[in-house]
Amino acid sequence: MSSFSPSPHSFVEFWIVSRLKKENSVSLTIMANEYAKERRISKRSAHKVLERHLKSLIQEDIVERLDTYPITYKLKRLPIQFILPSNKNFRLNESFDLSLNNHNSKTLELNTNHKQKLQELRKKGLRVITLANAFRQKGLLTAQHKVSIRPDTREHSDIAFLYNENVKEWDRSVMVFMNDDEEFMIMNVRTRFNDKKKAFMNLIKSSTALDNAFKKYKNAIMITLTIPHIFPLVYPIKQKGKIIGFIPLQDSILTQLKANMMAWIRKMWKGEDIKVFTAYEYHTDYALHLHVLIFGIPYLIDWNRKYGRKKEDALTYYVRRYNISLPSDLETKMKEGKLESKDKTLISKYVFTALLDMWLQKILVRFGSALRINILQAYLDYKKKRIQGPINEIHRIKNGKWKGKPPKDSIIEYSSGAAYRKFLSPKQYVLKYVLKMAYMIAQGSQVEVRDQGKVYGYWLFGKRHNSYSPSILPKEKKEKIPYWHFVGIYNKLDVPDYIAHNTIYDLT
Repeated sequence: MSSFSPSPHSFVEFWIVSRLKKENSVSLTIMANEYAKERRISKRSAHKVLERHLKSLIQEDIVERLDTYPITYKLKRLPIQFILPSNKNFRLNESFDLSLNNHNSKTLELNTNHKQKLQELRKKGLRVITLANAFRQKGLLTAQHKVSIRPDTREHSDIAFLYNENVKEWDRSVMVFMNDDEEFMIMNVRTRFNDKKKAFMNLIKSSTALDNAFKKYKNAIMITLTIPHIFPLVYPIKQKGKIIGFIPLQDSILTQLKANMMAWIRKMWKGEDIKVFTAYEYHTDYALHLHVLIFGIPYLIDWNRKYGRKKEDALTYYVRRYNISLPSDLETKMKEGKLESKDKTLISKYVFTALLDMWLQKILVRFGSALRINILQAYLDYKKKRIQGPINEIHRIKNGKWKGKPPKDSIIEYSSGAAYRKFLSPKQYVLKYVLKMAYMIAQGSQVEVRDQGKVYGYWLFGKRHNSYSPSILPKEKKEKIPYWHFVGIYNKLDVPDYIAHNTIYDLT
């Protein structure tokens, strides 16, 4: 066996060795097809790149070319870099075997059965987290099975520590990209949690989307959805004792509840041009709630339509169909046809709560069956004691301003000098956390204790601040440049020499 010098190998050579480890021999055609698909380059380019590096590996006596057709290669021995325990072998994604943190066995790779199980859960409407860095992994482990996490608890302290350590890690790390000529580009790791430009761009896009919507639509309503904090924030998915992913359960329930609500509203207002902006917000205990702005409708229920075979008015139809119990004074007014506008608004609240309750129960049955847990019974027991159904608020908006009473938490009271009040507009109200985070990052300040759960929730659960109908803010056409391929994230001090020596763009 020839002598071997532990010189650094390129990413392509590590890829080749990893691929040849899986089988006794592999044809060049198969490798080129797989490499082209993975790196999103042409098969011809992939063939040339692999062929060049295979020659180098043959010279180092690591790979052997077989006398067969088609051209086939086999692995003779592993490079020393694959054997040294300190080396990470350029793994682009960290394993999601969270059981490693629970003193369990080897690194888990998702096999076909795991992927199929997760796919089935997603088809049921459950959101499944399968990729997370080491800090979020530990945070999700901390939050599993908890229905809430208070600021004064150990769990919150642990998550706060992990969040801050993760931000520090991003600040001292770089992203590395490689082109087909094996030249590298390096840039800082930029996220909405550590980069003020990215945070403000997020704010500007959201603000512009709302400006466009309020300019185009005179009428809108805002629906706030909150579910009881009795369901796990995070539920682990296990296979043979190992965790292969996590389900943010409260998030999944609310997402499905919103989907059912929007399907009903679109059916109720069939033919209307409806657009939606959703702000995702966390309470101080990490529980999620939604503010859904629905543009293009003046009310929740279309009072002018007739429903059912009997062609009944909306209130009569829904009250009868869902057996809704109304206060005696409202019931009398409805029978006598003496309902005022404010009465209709109150009755619509009863109707909407009953519908949300019905949809929620169906969601809990479906999710409970998929996860083999009885979350419906927990809700029914809670409902008997405290509530009619999922908690909701409805507020009308006209010309971008509140019509009627605004949300209670949109009122800010000041007592500097003379006491006075300030009302947040609908736009300011749904963007308050995005704005707060942008200024916090720009000023380099720490998150206030009272707001920590509200901020850390986005990081822990990998949740966007908001979403909106694409037509509200059309995406800018960007030229696709399939030239640079993501290699990995490295500590600034640990970038391999062969990357540093072949870097043509340093954007740090």
